[in-house]
Amino acid sequence: MHYEPAKPRAAAVPSTRRTLIWGLRFSAIAAIGLTFVLELSGLITGAPKWWAANLLGISFVADILVVWLILLVLIGVTNRVVLSTGLLGVFVFVVAVANRIKLNLRSEPLYPSDTDFLREPGFLTTMVSPAVLVIAALVVAGIVVATVVLSRRRERKLIGYWPKGLSTPKRLAALGARVAIVGIAVAMLANTLQFNDPGNRWRQLYEVSPNGWRNWNQVTNYQAHGFIGGFLYNMPTLAMDTPPTYSKVTMETLAARYEHEAARINAHRTGSLDDTNVVFVLSESFSDPTRLDGFKLAEDPIPRTRALMGSTASGTMLAQLLGGGTANMEFETLTGQSIGLFVPQLQSPYQQLVTQYRDYPSAVGWFASHGHTPIAIHPFNTGMYKRKSVYKAFGFESFIHDSTMAENKRIDDSEFISDESAFDEVERQISKSEKPLMINLVTMQNHIPMDDSYDDPIKVSGIGGGQANRVGNYARGLAHTDEALADFLEDLKESGEKTVVVFYGDHLPGIYGSDVKGANSTLRMRETPFLLWSSEGNQQRPLPVTSPIFFLPLLYDVADAPVPPYFALLERLRTRVSAIEQGRFLTPNGDQVDPADLPPDAKQVLEDARLMQYDASIGNRYVLDQMWPGAIRK
Repeated sequence: MHYEPAKPRAAAVPSTRRTLIWGLRFSAIAAIGLTFVLELSGLITGAPKWWAANLLGISFVADILVVWLILLVLIGVTNRVVLSTGLLGVFVFVVAVANRIKLNLRSEPLYPSDTDFLREPGFLTTMVSPAVLVIAALVVAGIVVATVVLSRRRERKLIGYWPKGLSTPKRLAALGARVAIVGIAVAMLANTLQFNDPGNRWRQLYEVSPNGWRNWNQVTNYQAHGFIGGFLYNMPTLAMDTPPTYSKVTMETLAARYEHEAARINAHRTGSLDDTNVVFVLSESFSDPTRLDGFKLAEDPIPRTRALMGSTASGTMLAQLLGGGTANMEFETLTGQSIGLFVPQLQSPYQQLVTQYRDYPSAVGWFASHGHTPIAIHPFNTGMYKRKSVYKAFGFESFIHDSTMAENKRIDDSEFISDESAFDEVERQISKSEKPLMINLVTMQNHIPMDDSYDDPIKVSGIGGGQANRVGNYARGLAHTDEALADFLEDLKESGEKTVVVFYGDHLPGIYGSDVKGANSTLRMRETPFLLWSSEGNQQRPLPVTSPIFFLPLLYDVADAPVPPYFALLERLRTRVSAIEQGRFLTPNGDQVDPADLPPDAKQVLEDARLMQYDASIGNRYVLDQMWPGAIRK
């Protein structure tokens, strides 16, 4: 009897329906896990409260939906479930680590505008210790390896996606389903790009939550609405809402009011800055650590600056952030426009606003129109905060940076050019110019990282470990700045050149642990020293906590020089509200006040400032030439 060998049984072909159900279920579970990782990256304190407000609320569900849609797009494109999950897992891990690091350094979460820093990988790596980078790289490598192995070994054993064994009609149906899923997911995700537009469905979904948007504090805003909800809230939008009363007639009335105010002020002023060098010095991370509780330094790192503040117009500046916000303080100083009067989503005017215009009103154009040559000096590269484009819009004549400075000395093991070299560059520019200069210097010496930067860190007690090392090195860096500043001002005084200097720290460094932060008020952790100095003589004048938007009118007040109507407006505002940041208004006596509780005249001035800021920034500039003639350099 003849027997034919049995033919191998064809592999069972899973149904398209089972395949889709499995894929959707697997991806949904993966989306929950990935979203959980993102939410944990923003967890600081108060875990039970955070858990109840987020993981048990609609915001967490909305975050999951966004992540799931992204994962579905990847699956649709790659045709692999495990592989797509691994790829998205790597991205989520990197974002979560970046968010955690930024929270530790700057006490603020990751924003959409932070993607600009991807063009500066060298700078980003200096912000993080090598150990963290190595660990993160190992974890990423581990995720990639695990993804590849699981995808190769398990992807086929799981119910495959649209296998070859399907008949042609079913394969076409499966392909159609795949295209439809990708198309629907992409369309839904595209709507997140207009998150801040009126009637946006995604925003309406997040607003089902009882937690209102916390626009005054983005850390709590991200916690209340989830990482993705907070991130989307900070997507690009118009810099300001149009004031209800904004019109040409309104602005002309406002301009007439402050032209009259400027005339009143100028009638009693006899000075001038037209033949005087004007130098603005934003000193990176310059602060007074002796004002903080929780630790003690063995010596005062800034005795000379303290003495200078005792003989000049000086005080403390309200910084926008802890550990960051340099460009924002520079923006406020040069424009007189307050970050606190823009929408909260405008986290960086340099990146999100100024670069959208060919020219932008600032002190650069104003001083140029009065005979000054405007020069920017920054002992670092030109890419940070898009400064090269911003300075062009402001109208700077030249931009001197790390590779064009005459000297670039470092102190001990510090990574950054010293303040002494930066000040020497200012002196060099003044000495070789026949015309008065307007110089804007942004230093770098005291930028993080500062671990083991100096051979002789100042001894610290009350804290230990890495924090003590960082604080001690930071304090030594301040001492170097303190000495360099005193020498710089002495050189200017002896040069015979008439010069005024506005010196201010932009923020405290992000080196303090939760113990030090907890021992000090939020306000104390935001206050930095500032002073206004003149080579022609100075008088002691203690000033209240002040925002940088008031440095220009203060400078003209100290110089007894005539002001344009715009400075008259800022000066009137300063005498009623001396410091402004998002969600915080301080009166000259240091009290925090709700704008609604201000007296009628203060409300009027604040509204005038809001109108003028809108007109000069994104409005029609109806009265810019009247209020601040020459602010746009021709």
